[in-house]
Amino acid sequence: MKLILQKIIMMKISRFSLLVFFIATLLFFQSYGQENNKTEEIFLGIGSGNRKISKIQKSSINPNHTDSITIVDEIKYYLEPKQHQVSYNIENIKPARLKITASGDKLYRGYLKAGAGAYLSPLLDFNYASKRSRDESWGFKGGTNASFANIKGMGNTKYSDLSIGGYYQKFFMDYDLWSELDYERNNYQFYGLDYQDSQMYDFYGIDNNDSLMKESFQEADSLFKQNYDLFDLHIKLNSLNIGRDSNKLRVKSWIDFHHLNSNYDLSENHFLIGAHSGWLILDEEFLGTFELDINSVNAPETLIINENNIIQSSNLRNRSSGIIRLNPHIYSRKNNLIVKAGLSIQANINDKAKFHIFPDLELSYSLFNNVFIPYGGWVGNVQRNTFNDIRLENHFISEDANLQNTIQKSNLFAGFRGSLSSKFTFNLSASFQKFDSMYFFIPDNISSYGNKFQMTFDNLSQTSFMGEITYQDSEKLKVSAKGEYFIYDPLNELFAWQKPEFLITLSALLDLSDKIIVKSDIYLVGKRTVFSHHEPQIFSSFEDGKYVNNLNPLIDMNLSAEYRYNKKVSGFIQFNNFIGRKYQYWSNFPVQSINILGGVTFSF
Repeated sequence: MKLILQKIIMMKISRFSLLVFFIATLLFFQSYGQENNKTEEIFLGIGSGNRKISKIQKSSINPNHTDSITIVDEIKYYLEPKQHQVSYNIENIKPARLKITASGDKLYRGYLKAGAGAYLSPLLDFNYASKRSRDESWGFKGGTNASFANIKGMGNTKYSDLSIGGYYQKFFMDYDLWSELDYERNNYQFYGLDYQDSQMYDFYGIDNNDSLMKESFQEADSLFKQNYDLFDLHIKLNSLNIGRDSNKLRVKSWIDFHHLNSNYDLSENHFLIGAHSGWLILDEEFLGTFELDINSVNAPETLIINENNIIQSSNLRNRSSGIIRLNPHIYSRKNNLIVKAGLSIQANINDKAKFHIFPDLELSYSLFNNVFIPYGGWVGNVQRNTFNDIRLENHFISEDANLQNTIQKSNLFAGFRGSLSSKFTFNLSASFQKFDSMYFFIPDNISSYGNKFQMTFDNLSQTSFMGEITYQDSEKLKVSAKGEYFIYDPLNELFAWQKPEFLITLSALLDLSDKIIVKSDIYLVGKRTVFSHHEPQIFSSFEDGKYVNNLNPLIDMNLSAEYRYNKKVSGFIQFNNFIGRKYQYWSNFPVQSINILGGVTFSF
């Protein structure tokens, strides 16, 4: 026990000793620190004598930290809209007076062109009009072209054309009014009888040995004269905002009327009224066209040859018909694609009304910045055939010819056009068409001596190919060429009578320093198939009671040159049928050979 108490006492003494040592140590260091704070200099006894060591001052340089990432807070501003009332006064001022100077070349009110040529052919053309104006324009025009000499061996081949007319145009704020009135007088001869070539008499069944008959024709050829008088009126009212980019309603309207009469008791009145409008809505153009077409013809039922060998008219009859056309469609242009889509609803009214619905579809797509543009379409139409249109195509039509409208049931076409440069353009296309009541010209051996034409009608399928190129260097040089090739397939007729196999047109214009202007036109017409009821000396075949023959292809070249002495006076010369071919476009009606015409032009 005693031993245990000794051990306990020793442990307590040890713990106490450690506590005392620790306290003493703390007191020592505290006392030492206080002395150092009060002592500025420290003396060390090293070696002999005392040496002094100054207190070391710590540097005040602190390290800097550079942040490579800068955070910028987004500042948002919230503005409250507030309307401010601004008061202002408008002061009326007098508009400035501007002196307007006309731009461009000087305009002359009128010009007079006069000349004469072979076959006793006088030429006269004049025009007198207003100068530049923002309010209105007007003008008068007229002229004559004639030939008072005969084609050798063809009897009386004289002709004359006279025309006179005027126009007036008025500009309003939003509309443009145009009106024109013309009068024409045309004199022709039905000279399709050859008084020397027995072939012609055989062609028409006339005995070539009958000299009395020949003399009778030569003396009575004035009876084959045809006179036409035509009055033509045109009125147009168009809105000026006709551009497609305008969102305003665009309107175009027209009235056309003509009156035609002849010396064989024929008269025709044709009236056409129409309107076209369009509205742009959301980049789509909505369009519509309406037309009312009325034609009335009073003509002899037949022309007969009386006992004195004079042609006279029999009973007159009226042939009236009407056409109503309604064509709603949409025109869309997006990027390089242009589309026209619609319907053409038409009524052909004769004794009864027949309704037709045709497609009206056209589209084109531009490639390579208009260098190459393929296009195509599908359309149809009721084609009005007026007597005036027919006689302008064929001067030698008989007045008792039967008139019918032609129905273009379908016209499918496709092609491509474009430009290889700013000077060179081209166009190639092909089409397939189907017609009902297509007209053909056939010789008349009933109401004339065979020197007139009648019309026959048949359904026709037609395939055609067209190519056209144009080169133009500013206004100094222009050359163009166009060719068409046709394949005909009539339903009942043996051939497409008088229809050409091909048509080629070449034209050129050369301007030499605005002093010498040279123009040239060349026409090539392919073979045409004709027939006769009487046996001619020359024919290709005999089919279905008809003597069939082919008219040879023809070429006609016209050349003209103009020398401008100054801006007012110039001289000209023309060579018509330059190569002198005595061809026949219509069977048994040869044309004049080379015809040279010259004259002067005066502006005032």
